[in-house]
Amino acid sequence: MQWIADQDKIRTLAGHNGLMEIFSSGAISGMELRRYSDGEAICSVGDRLEHMFILVEGRLKIHTLLPNGKSLLVRFARPMSVIGDVELLRQYPVKNEVVSMGESLLLAAGRALVLREFEENTALLRFLVGELSHKMYTLGQTTALNLLYPLENRFASYLLSLFADSGGQRVEEIRTSTLAELADMLGTSYRHLNRIVRRFVEEGIVERKKGSLSVLDRDKLVQLANGNLYE
Repeated sequence: MQWIADQDKIRTLAGHNGLMEIFSSGAISGMELRRYSDGEAICSVGDRLEHMFILVEGRLKIHTLLPNGKSLLVRFARPMSVIGDVELLRQYPVKNEVVSMGESLLLAAGRALVLREFEENTALLRFLVGELSHKMYTLGQTTALNLLYPLENRFASYLLSLFADSGGQRVEEIRTSTLAELADMLGTSYRHLNRIVRRFVEEGIVERKKGSLSVLDRDKLVQLANGNLYE
């Protein structure tokens, strides 16, 4: 993680993401800008947070760790997602792993700063209520997806969630070397996931080449996902 001491960049990112209408100018000036590299954790299970994070560039993967050591995908986070709002305000320990996918930029607001804003900033309160509502809605959706849907539907939803940010057909995050990790996150075995990948290849939904997958038939993925995304 790298701290970026650049107030002009902080104000620019805040402006591009609409934060000037949510936080006071003093609060924006009091925030830190942090850069995280690919695979770096923003927070881990058991952490006690002293900052609330706002994603302004990049993408995050949020997954929960199970008692048996496996993990289960919760959702992807995109700008303007908030990380640590519940944990920070209620001082709960972190329950999920939050990891950067590629490089990401986050603004960090300290607990004292956030509590001061709450005193008279109704725009911030409305914003955080909206964030909490979104999290509750998507948590119910992804829980049902993980528990009730067959693997082919979950895998299609995962691919579509990545596709939404890729800007094209290539899905570089799915590499042969990461299928075992992905199988854990989708609540299945590597062997079962590999069978689904082979079937998707045979049906012309994806192409497997040089250790990565390309989406060939997005419409078929949409049909399989049935409106469910990890977001």
